[in-house]
Amino acid sequence: MEPSTILTLAIEASNPNLPTPGVLLAREGLGVLARAELRQEGRHDDVLMPAIAGLLSRAALKPTDIDEVLVSIGPGGFTATRLACVSAAVLGELAGACVLAVPTARVALASSFVEGSSPGRVVVAMAAKGPETYVARFDAGMHGPWTELGSIDADTFARNLLPGDVLVHEGHLPELFLEIAARNKIKCIPICLTAEGLLACRRVALAVPAEGLRPIYPREPDAVTQWRRRYGRAPGDIL
Repeated sequence: MEPSTILTLAIEASNPNLPTPGVLLAREGLGVLARAELRQEGRHDDVLMPAIAGLLSRAALKPTDIDEVLVSIGPGGFTATRLACVSAAVLGELAGACVLAVPTARVALASSFVEGSSPGRVVVAMAAKGPETYVARFDAGMHGPWTELGSIDADTFARNLLPGDVLVHEGHLPELFLEIAARNKIKCIPICLTAEGLLACRRVALAVPAEGLRPIYPREPDAVTQWRRRYGRAPGDIL
């Protein structure tokens, strides 16, 4: 396949409450063909697949024209990330397209800085729950190596900060995390997630079989925890 013929669908729908979830179609060598934001009127609105259908229609293309499906896999909202991954897997199967997975922390980095402008080390914090927050550290820009620290407490967070770090976070960090950042004079930037940022991560995305695509959950989802409390086992456990 000639590079200029590759059609990529990018799906950034992992965190519908953060600016700006969206989808886009891009052709290598030509850039973005069409994009759409994902705006929900209600909590359970199905906006993702209609938005993708609209993109294809505007570009006079069919689902089977897609060569790659690029998807942000979390951490994020449990339902939103799961639906994004399911949609990507279904489209991958339907189109016979390559499915490319990108951790959402990497998308946050690429969405927040112009390529090549990342200021040294960047720490991304998201998906806070109680006293812990999911944290990833990028030592050399959006295409360099990264360290997934996972869901950590404030002490571990403090041990992983260095002077000059930039903290990108979603605005719901535990107060102790914010105090540690302020005490270390860490510059803080609100997190942003865009389909363009996801597309910028294309060359470091991981190709996965459609049936093997899974979201990143930093901890057991609440729905699974509640099920376990009620029934003494997780959904799908063999009796």
